[in-house]
Amino acid sequence: MRKSNRRKWMVLTLAGAMVLAAAGCGSTNSESDTQKTENVENSEIVKPESEEDKLKHYDETITLTYAKSEVVTDYPSGQDAQNNALYDMWEELMGIHVENQITASLDNFNEKMNLAITTGEIPDFAVVDASTMQSLMENELVQDMSEYYDVWGTDKLKENLGDKEDEIWSACTKDGKAYGIPVINTVGDQLWELWIRKDWLDALGLEEPKTIEEFWDMCEAFTTQDPDGNGEQDTYALYMDKDLLGVDALLAAYGAYTQDDYYVKQEDGSYIAGCTDTKAAEGLKELAYLYEIGGIDPEFAVKDNTTAESLIAEGKVGVYVGHFFSAGTLKNCYENVEGSDWVAVPMPGVEEGTYESGVLANVYGYMYCSSTCEHPEAIITMLNWVCEGYADPTPGNAFYEKYNELAKDAELSAAGLNNLMPFQMASNINWGEVFEEAIANGDEHVDGKDADYQNVISTELDDGTSWTWKKIYLEGYQALDFENIRYSDYMGAPTETATKKQAILDDEKLKMYIAMIMGETSVDQFSEFVSQYDKLGGSEICNEIKEYMEAR
Repeated sequence: MRKSNRRKWMVLTLAGAMVLAAAGCGSTNSESDTQKTENVENSEIVKPESEEDKLKHYDETITLTYAKSEVVTDYPSGQDAQNNALYDMWEELMGIHVENQITASLDNFNEKMNLAITTGEIPDFAVVDASTMQSLMENELVQDMSEYYDVWGTDKLKENLGDKEDEIWSACTKDGKAYGIPVINTVGDQLWELWIRKDWLDALGLEEPKTIEEFWDMCEAFTTQDPDGNGEQDTYALYMDKDLLGVDALLAAYGAYTQDDYYVKQEDGSYIAGCTDTKAAEGLKELAYLYEIGGIDPEFAVKDNTTAESLIAEGKVGVYVGHFFSAGTLKNCYENVEGSDWVAVPMPGVEEGTYESGVLANVYGYMYCSSTCEHPEAIITMLNWVCEGYADPTPGNAFYEKYNELAKDAELSAAGLNNLMPFQMASNINWGEVFEEAIANGDEHVDGKDADYQNVISTELDDGTSWTWKKIYLEGYQALDFENIRYSDYMGAPTETATKKQAILDDEKLKMYIAMIMGETSVDQFSEFVSQYDKLGGSEICNEIKEYMEAR
């Protein structure tokens, strides 16, 4: 196992950054404040004189065409995808007018982008998925942004995105050149934690598990020792549904990263699909035993999440492997079952403190700059502004101040300011820590997340709703570990074989894991599953990944 890259996804408590001075603004330098560098690959790149100058403002407004993936359904009166307060803010602060050349829903965005690629008439920039990024590179429609990123990227942007050699860049790089920029999402949305019935722990005199062995012991007790006190053995230790929600997170305790599309590089340079890692067998054996003794719903394999969650609402489940926001799923139990309560607990490893979360590429997509765009530095400029004014705020930043001023408008907030922007990005802010400090200080507001903060401190919400908000921010966030993370060793576009066979392989993994848990297939036959998986196309995909990564 390896630790996360030193620059990747820092935990940002923002203890100081959240208390911003009202004075101070972002830089508004003009083009005359810059100097030209030496000729780079036959094109002259303008170099900013200072870090502050990288938050550029164009004195003469420039226009960049864009492809917008539309998610807003209820715009403020008189506003739309093109004409709204956030696009106006962009132009005011940066001197950049963003013109939507393509506006499409999430469902047909890729279709419209592929049509633009076919005709060669793509917008100046857009945020696209890995497959579309690959197509843009293959059709030579995008610029090499390596030098622009090196010259124009702020230190904070680079701190959040890391080195161009990192895996997260693999989908937009070729021959050592970066033809796109990863637009990051918070890694917190992918991190798992345990939600455990606190009243069951108390009833049985158990402590919160700190190792995976203690976890399985607790699960057995929840199954056999009547934790709800009704005199019957009718409780299920572990929530499970037909999609095996949370199972991948449990197997990661053994160093097996089994989620779909996760690949692990071997010492000889080859790759394997994480779900074929033999280390998964140990965890599957524990699950099979728990199922055998009645600790898992015997009908889980035919229940979708909505149906399976009804057992939680009835108070019959003791453990839910979920996310920081999963208290919303547990609310019905709290409201329906007298005396019930849940506690968020960090994922346990083989030894205390050794758990590493398996994470896929946590990006919204990859931002390209078309080969015909006359202002490639503006692409980096926009990323700088959004990083330092929204994702990872810098005290006094003009973007941050303006954004929070607009957030006071009820109509804008209802529509979602972040979705009104041309694009967004996110950093790893532990809002639980921010909220705890704000409460301790008696703060009435928290910039950047105030609507949620008001729900946390409110005394007017009903009991169940208040419980949910407090659990999410004051417990759920606290159980996350942003530092001990293991990323997939391949984050590029699906290979040629993967586009044809990945869905078949995912079904094979799901089918065989369920069969092993239910005892229909012995876990001792794990090697036979691996052999079948590879024959169905797994080994071919891994060979293609190896070739691609070596060619980078």
